[in-house]
Amino acid sequence: MGKNRRPTMSDVAERVGVTKMTVSRYLKHPHKVAKKTGEKIQIALDDLGYIPNRVPDILSNRSSKTLGVILPSLRHPVFQQVIAGIEAITEENGYQLMLAHGGYEAEIEQQRIESLLSFNVDGLILADNDHTEKSLKMIHTAGIPYIEIMDATENETAQSVGIDNELAAFSMVTLMIERGFEHIVCLNVKKGIRTSSKLQGYVDAMEDAGLTPRSITAKAESSVSLARKMTTKVLERYPDTDAFFCTDDELAAGVLIECQNQGLSVPEQIGIAGIHALDIGQSMMPKLASVITPDRETGEHAALALFSQIHGTQIDMEPLGFDIDEGESLSL
Repeated sequence: MGKNRRPTMSDVAERVGVTKMTVSRYLKHPHKVAKKTGEKIQIALDDLGYIPNRVPDILSNRSSKTLGVILPSLRHPVFQQVIAGIEAITEENGYQLMLAHGGYEAEIEQQRIESLLSFNVDGLILADNDHTEKSLKMIHTAGIPYIEIMDATENETAQSVGIDNELAAFSMVTLMIERGFEHIVCLNVKKGIRTSSKLQGYVDAMEDAGLTPRSITAKAESSVSLARKMTTKVLERYPDTDAFFCTDDELAAGVLIECQNQGLSVPEQIGIAGIHALDIGQSMMPKLASVITPDRETGEHAALALFSQIHGTQIDMEPLGFDIDEGESLSL
């Protein structure tokens, strides 16, 4: 079956009885067209199913009114909130998003960057900070700005938007130590949200208190089932474990389920804490202690910072704040 012929501006103009230039003006600047004429044009656009053609603008190197966003995971609830925050700002500015999945792999991210740049996006938002040399060269050649999100750490080439993950982890682990836990094990994943920074915060807090850091790292993404297996391994390897610090609430939820499955009482025998205050952890009994992260605000601030750079300026970005929710899994 062949493609249907797409209606053109000429088709719309003919139906309304105006010039093609008037239709074009309405599409770009509706307020510059008489109200009644605009209403007629809109009716014709809707009836014909008109689809704007942005190719001429792209070929003439004008703005595509599109931002590219590459996220390492499309299933994680944190990124769902981040996207909502970005969209809230892009819609206000008449922009659309082109969303791609990087899978926590720099080489895959490179492929996605190349694809997005081929569509002449006006800027990029990247959720990872590990980029290939080719990726950075392509962005530089394209001459567009990019923003890194999910951490507040600055680098020489990109502005960063997010919380200080090291400080967030350090703060939570310090609280756990204050609650009397000493043999705290960190559950960590390589394919997670800035997990190396969170792991460093855990190590710093333990060493500052004169305690021995113990951690176990999985190569996969966070999941409840993965955390249950990791919990079993930890309890076999370190039977004196009295608490778990998890770099993600999905891991923390899995720890709680496995501890309850093994007849261990939380928090009387085992303390548990995570990061991101996901619904799964907030809905469990006992409610999990967690770091409340500003995920939607991260998306909003990232879009605002990117638009600022697109328009030739740069706004100063301080690390976003976070809160500690002790929940019910650290103390009675």
